[in-house]
Amino acid sequence: MNDTKIDWQYLFLDSRARVYLLWSALVTVGFLATHFYQDKFINAFWTLLSVIGIYYMFKVMPLKVKQMQHIYYGWFITIAVGMAVSGFVFYLELPVAGYLINHLGAFWLVLMAQAYAGNGFVDKPGVWYWFAAGLNLLFGVLIFSIDALIPGQYLIAAVVSAWSMLYLWLFRSYT
Repeated sequence: MNDTKIDWQYLFLDSRARVYLLWSALVTVGFLATHFYQDKFINAFWTLLSVIGIYYMFKVMPLKVKQMQHIYYGWFITIAVGMAVSGFVFYLELPVAGYLINHLGAFWLVLMAQAYAGNGFVDKPGVWYWFAAGLNLLFGVLIFSIDALIPGQYLIAAVVSAWSMLYLWLFRSYT
C-alpha cells in the first residue's frame, strides 16, 4: 500500500497552490455562468474574474524570478487575447465571427492549452502542464469537431479547466 500522505496545509498555504486553487474556482464559476447566462454582458463578468485572478497572481508570484515572469506574462497575454477575441466577435462582421461565437468554450480550451504547454517549457518538470494542455486541447478540438457538443461546451469547459487546475494544485504544487 502506498504511504504517501497529502500535506493539506501546504496545499492551502503555498502561493503556487493557492493560485491553482483560485483559478480552479474562477474558471468553474465563469464557465458555469456562461452556460446559464449567454449574453454579451457575460464578458464583463469574465473580465472581473480575470482581473481578480491576474491581480492575485501578480501579488503572490515571485516575479523577480525569470521563470515566474514567463508564466505570469504567458497567462496575462493568453487571457488578454482571449478576452479581446471573446468581445470583438460580437461586434465584428467577419464570416468567422458567428462560427467563433458558437464555439467560444472550445476556443478558450484551445487557448488555455497553449498557455499550459508554455508553462511546461519554463516550469520543470513540464509533464504536469503538458497533461493539462493535452486535456484542454483534446476537448477543445472535440467541441470544434462534434456539433452535438456545442450546447454543453461551457459545462465541458468548466469541468476540463477546473480539473486541469485542480490536477496542478494536487500534483504540481509539490514538485
